Amino acid sequence: MSSPVPDQTKRNLSMIIPTKEGGAPSYAGRKRPHALTLAVYDPAAADHRANAANLSLSGALVPFLPPPVDAAPINAVPLSAVAPRAEPAWIRAHFNLRLDLTVTFIDEKAVTATDLDPQQNRFRLPAAGVLRSLRPILSPDELDAAKIPCEGAKEAPRSPRLPPTEEELQQGRIKRKKKQGKKHSGLPVLVCNVHAGTKQLQLTRWESSHGNIIKGEGYLDFITRCCFMEKDIVEIWAFKERSFRLFGVDMCHASPLYIVLTKKEQPPAASVVGMDECTM
Repeated sequence: MSSPVPDQTKRNLSMIIPTKEGGAPSYAGRKRPHALTLAVYDPAAADHRANAANLSLSGALVPFLPPPVDAAPINAVPLSAVAPRAEPAWIRAHFNLRLDLTVTFIDEKAVTATDLDPQQNRFRLPAAGVLRSLRPILSPDELDAAKIPCEGAKEAPRSPRLPPTEEELQQGRIKRKKKQGKKHSGLPVLVCNVHAGTKQLQLTRWESSHGNIIKGEGYLDFITRCCFMEKDIVEIWAFKERSFRLFGVDMCHASPLYIVLTKKEQPPAASVVGMDECTM
């Protein structure tokens, strides 16, 4: 067997022996060897890798198993927090709204008998939806006109009803003078419906019960033409155009507050062929 050539032996030794005292080995023209690392042996991880290798050799699909995450199940998250509610398709085309103008979903409610009662003559809005969704789009002056408290303001206590006096109880009737009906006051709004059209009414708040209502002259005729029935689910939407100036030029003017009342789309029953249209 022939001995190695001296030049070749020198080159092999130069890869592991420093050329100078304290110097690093020379790796010129060659790949640097991988550094050694210390790993802790995990029997469970080794078994998992072995099983995955066996399955991959057999041609089976190996699913990726991520580490467990401490998270709530998907059904614990409300749907409204995941995806916003889609606005009715007819609103933008009917009012010729800009694409960037937000139409805000306020809330939904079931129509009550008092909403259709001529003696009540008002449409009550859900208080939680008004404070959560309608209040942020109103200015301080508009909130004051609608008697809606600003965010962070303390609620005024409800005024209690005074009990009748002993004299009134003895006479068997209450002698209190009948309160005069208050004039329609509040924030002017344009209430809209696909059947009833648009009607200017007032948005206000009862001081006694803190209920948010829509009322005004012509309300009863408007709500009748909406074709709402008791227990119908109605969606409440709102939008308002704010004035915008660019380089001293009015790009758009401010508009009144629009409140849209629309019946929520209900899936038809299997036995129902068509839906009756409102003809009022």
